[in-house]
Amino acid sequence: MRIALLFSLILVLSACAHSPSKDTEVPMEQVEIRLDLAERYLWDDEPRMALEQLRIIEGAATDNQRLHFVFGLAYTVLDDLPKAAASYRQSLEINPSSGEAWNNLGQVRQAMGQFEEAKQAYEMALQQGDYMTPEFAAFNLASLYAAQGQWDQALDWSSTGIEKNRRYIPLYEQSAEFFRTTERYQEAAKILEAGVEARPDNIRLKLMLAEELLSIGREQDAKKWFNRIIQRDPQSEEGRTAQHYLEIL
Repeated sequence: MRIALLFSLILVLSACAHSPSKDTEVPMEQVEIRLDLAERYLWDDEPRMALEQLRIIEGAATDNQRLHFVFGLAYTVLDDLPKAAASYRQSLEINPSSGEAWNNLGQVRQAMGQFEEAKQAYEMALQQGDYMTPEFAAFNLASLYAAQGQWDQALDWSSTGIEKNRRYIPLYEQSAEFFRTTERYQEAAKILEAGVEARPDNIRLKLMLAEELLSIGREQDAKKWFNRIIQRDPQSEEGRTAQHYLEIL
């Protein structure tokens, strides 16, 4: 199973006239260039090419936290989860405050069926004050609890994620799904209303809200949202779906 990676790559690519072998000492100025190139290969879905670049500089950058983190990304894409976990652990030994590495380690542990270890990793990610995207770890932690049928904890973490980033749409979708699964339909509509308020530009959330309102008997409110969706973008998939609902109603 391929894990969806939640990371952002800043690519600064430079041409290299000489590509040293593993046995050749790599000048330190080339380390960052090779790391950038490895990230670019990952972006282009070429993880084996990324590994080639990382192995060239491995001996010269053993204390480089980013090297081990990118190794972890490459092994994750290749579904070599034990090596991915080991690489993230090495990254965290160098920089234990990396929320991104803790979150990714949690994803790998979860994929390996190590659920308690995954929870601990996600929780560690959320404890890091300089973690720029804590909503990712909260979303993952909520999903893990939901997979185990622990709905109250799942909803708590989903709510925590929304508190950390009110504009992160997947958390509203996730919360609404949890509420529906536990037959709390009024609360599902309420969280989607909050999502539309936070992201009034998102037509998908509006359609989800309209459908939820319709399911709980608020037909007139649903119609208002269907009409707003059609006014916003009648040719979109959401617009066509809204038009279909109105024709039936």
